[in-house]
Amino acid sequence: MVFFVNMEGNLVVLFHGPDVFDKGYAAELVRMIPGASYYQAGTMGRTAAHDNGLDDIISIPDLPGKVVARSKGIRSLIIAICPRSKESGKSFVKIIKENSGISVPLMHIDFSSGSFVVWQGTFPEGIISNIKGLGIKEDSPLESIERFSQDGGSVTRNLRDCMVGDFVLCRNILIGRATDTDVAITVMGGRIVGTKGISIKKHGIEKLEKMGPLDINTAKCCATSNLRPGDVKPRVEDTMGRGVVFINHAGSEVYELSEGCEGAVVVGDDTSRIVGDILFRFNIPVIAITDGDRDGLIKQERFTQDSVLFEVDHDDEVGNHLFNKLFNKKERIDLPYEQVKSMVSSMISERVKDFRSF
Repeated sequence: MVFFVNMEGNLVVLFHGPDVFDKGYAAELVRMIPGASYYQAGTMGRTAAHDNGLDDIISIPDLPGKVVARSKGIRSLIIAICPRSKESGKSFVKIIKENSGISVPLMHIDFSSGSFVVWQGTFPEGIISNIKGLGIKEDSPLESIERFSQDGGSVTRNLRDCMVGDFVLCRNILIGRATDTDVAITVMGGRIVGTKGISIKKHGIEKLEKMGPLDINTAKCCATSNLRPGDVKPRVEDTMGRGVVFINHAGSEVYELSEGCEGAVVVGDDTSRIVGDILFRFNIPVIAITDGDRDGLIKQERFTQDSVLFEVDHDDEVGNHLFNKLFNKKERIDLPYEQVKSMVSSMISERVKDFRSF
């Protein structure tokens, strides 16, 4: 399922990641530049924007570089981030710049290091003055990124600022844990054929291959210690919906897939926790299909009342069975949540090893 959102405005501000919201920087920037058009990228960033009451910020359900490339209505762009390091922040913005081919004035603000970079063009002196008034100092752009190397038909991508123990994700699929600060992924013929500094999760590689050929040059690849800290306070509101949706190892698409639903069937240990945590904010219960191989991408566990968690022998097999037989290979069925919960319980009873209700 693909969702398209284009950005437009004389001045567009794009937030990325949850920290820029959770630490109050996004709200501060909105107050400082009230006439800008505000957008954000990322599932956890969207959740953080919700928790912090910034509901007018528009979410882009795609990679920033892709959205910037197709958004012809941008007159100037500021990217606001809280990266791990100054260099990783510059690398992130340079990748967006190169992948999008953007030609309008471009700046990024790095709230973590207290610096900003004007990559090209000029910005009104009033905006520059206001940014400097926050104690943020001007820095210089990154000239080059040594992140790719080629050897015959293979391409190796180096990941920056990794820490030992980090989760390594590719296309939002967890493929392993970092065992070193020097992490690399080698691809040939659209498949991962080698890695460096990663303890591979075989099941993750299998899921990645099912998504089709991997273009390592443009795919989203990153390393993180967790998707969002567990000490945030969720903003909960009541919503009304109908029907039940099916979410299979696709936590990054939870907002698009679950829009207007009464409940969700979710497959995957970490996916169930991610989706359960997000839908908790909208009082939407989930039927979680897991098999006990949770990695801990998200630390907390929140489920709306009337949610259930089934631990089965193989969550992928059980999930496929439900998708084929109950959902008729569709992402949504127009049945009441309680009825679906009862049907799921009956259909998978012989595969269940453990059960929890909330």
